[in-house]
Parts: sequence; structure tokens; C-alpha cells
Amino acid sequence: MPELGAIFFDVDDTLYSTSTFAARARRNAVEAMVAAGLDVSVDAGVAELADVVREFSSNYGHHYDKLVLRLSRSLRPGVHPALIVAAGVIAYHRTKDEMAPFDDAEATLKALSKSGILLGVISNGLTVKQAEKLLRLHLEKYFESSAIFISEEIGVAKPHPKIFLLACESVGVDPKNALYIGDNPKKDIDSAHDAGLHTCWRKGSGKHALGLEPEHADLVVDDLREMIPWLEEVFGVDCG
Repeated sequence: MPELGAIFFDVDDTLYSTSTFAARARRNAVEAMVAAGLDVSVDAGVAELADVVREFSSNYGHHYDKLVLRLSRSLRPGVHPALIVAAGVIAYHRTKDEMAPFDDAEATLKALSKSGILLGVISNGLTVKQAEKLLRLHLEKYFESSAIFISEEIGVAKPHPKIFLLACESVGVDPKNALYIGDNPKKDIDSAHDAGLHTCWRKGSGKHALGLEPEHADLVVDDLREMIPWLEEVFGVDCG
């Protein structure tokens, strides 16, 4: 029976529904911007914002500035553009108060915390932004602080296998004795496999649920709780 020394999780659409949150937060932001003086329909504003996000990436820091710039002809007379941008930013951040983990994520982490296996995170993104998600989800208590690896902080991003190798080396676990759980078939699962880790694809309902499937998933689940009996059977993990 192979030994398992560490279990690493992706964050977005693995521990909580990033896709659902982003859609709700961006719509709330546009609604606030319309109320503040952006004279377009909410649907039109949301569609234009989606284009901005696609073009500049989700980690770009000035989505709403770009949105107002693109729709500058639709500003109501006498309204300062910065006030419209600020209304959108405030509404977006207020939506963060609604963030919650998947039920199965919380239950699975709670069970795994009884196993004695090191639990960690390997995530692409901005360091503080990803750390904020863990805190808002109230999941940080399940992870060893020294086992949280965020691409901006370490200078390597998925799908490069090196991010997984660096994480394993840092916690002193051979990749063949580590497991990675994520939702992205290529960036998460196949790249972790290429680094020598065991893999679990969280298929679920995120943006990667349909389309390409990973070539090298050791386990495919719709609910993370399905992973527990597999860990017990394959690795002898005791979750109490």
C-alpha cells in the first residue's frame, strides 16, 4: 500500500464556487454603477465587463476603470467617472461577505484533518487575493501555513510541473507520496501528474465541468466526500 504524506488542494472552483461568486459580484457591481450614473442596461454592462475580464484577465486590478472608459459616452451628465468606478468596487467587495465553501469541501477537510496527513494549498493567483479567499471561507484552519503555495509568491504557476515539485520539496514529501485535488483538467490534474503526484479531479459544476477531460486523473469525483473511502482503500488513510 503506497504511503501518503501530503494532500494539496486547488482553491478556485475546488473549495468554493469561484464561477458563481464572480458572476454574482460582477453583476452587483454593474447594478451599483448603473445606479451611480452609468446609463446602460445592467445586462449590457455585465456583457461589456465580461469582455474586459477576458481581455485583461481576472487578476487585473482596474476592470471597472476600463468598463467606464469603454462606456464613457453612456455616463449621465455631471457624474464624475471615478464615483461610478468606486460604486462598482464597493459593491463587488460587499459581495465577498457572501462567500462560502462548498459543503463537501468543509466536510472533507474536517475529516482529513483527523488523519494526521499534511494538508496544503497549491493555487495560481495573487498572493493576498488567494489568502483572503481562504480566510473568508474560514478554511485556513485546516491547512498548514508552511504548506500554502501561491504562484505569485513563489514565481511559478500551473500548469508548469515545477510548482508542484517546489511545494513537495518545501514540505519534505516525495511527489509520489502526495495527492493534488483540482478542477482544471490540464492545469491542475495533468500537470500534477507530470510532476509525479497522485491526482483527483473535482469535476463538479465549475467552468471546467464540461469539455476537455484530464488524461491522468487517478480519481474523478463530483463531491469531494467521495474521496474519503478511496483514500482509505488505496492509501490506508484513517480519517477517524
